[in-house]
Amino acid sequence: MHKVLLAKDLEHLFMTKGGFLNRADIRVLSATTNNDILSFHSAEEADLIITSLDLPGIKVEELFAIIRKNAKLREVSVIIICKDTLDHRERCKNCGANAVFTVPVDIVQLSAKVRQFLNVAPRMFYRAALAVAIQGKFRDRPRPFWTVNISASGMLIRSEEALAKGDALFFSFYLPDGTHISGYGEIVWTNHLETGIAAHLYGIRFTNIDPSMHTAIAELISRQT
Repeated sequence: MHKVLLAKDLEHLFMTKGGFLNRADIRVLSATTNNDILSFHSAEEADLIITSLDLPGIKVEELFAIIRKNAKLREVSVIIICKDTLDHRERCKNCGANAVFTVPVDIVQLSAKVRQFLNVAPRMFYRAALAVAIQGKFRDRPRPFWTVNISASGMLIRSEEALAKGDALFFSFYLPDGTHISGYGEIVWTNHLETGIAAHLYGIRFTNIDPSMHTAIAELISRQT
């Protein structure tokens, strides 16, 4: 599980429907101040921090001076969003940022850099019917769900059914080329949309799936991305 610490004022860049960080293998922690970033990172040891240069709280230079001096915390990768000025770029450099993006942000390049730092596999948006069975629910009969996107390690699905984080499930669906994919997974995060049919979103981590199916998914994604 990858942990991303994200400044709340940057959520609109990532946390859209089907957005890059809405993956089953990524956990996102939201911070409103630099003090939050330090507190959350100390407790969770994030893999990546994405923040604004002028987030409220302690000065960003002080924040990253503390982080970089701590052997337990300093291995984190850091992306800072700032204005396109010499002063702001110099401040980002002084923070030891691994990457700097200026506003307006190029979302494609930013997402590519995040993927690089997290070293996560690409995914593909794919809507398909999905049969899901959960022991003790639905009278032990599969119920219809829909895939939203898939990767070799998991998928995002949606349904009208209310499920819970930690639920183990059996799934079955078909790739566009007709390959049958089935196996077991676990719900690692949930989200409920305010409106719309099938408003429940679930991030699924594959826990038991045949290696050949992993390969089939990865090969399909490589052809589509």
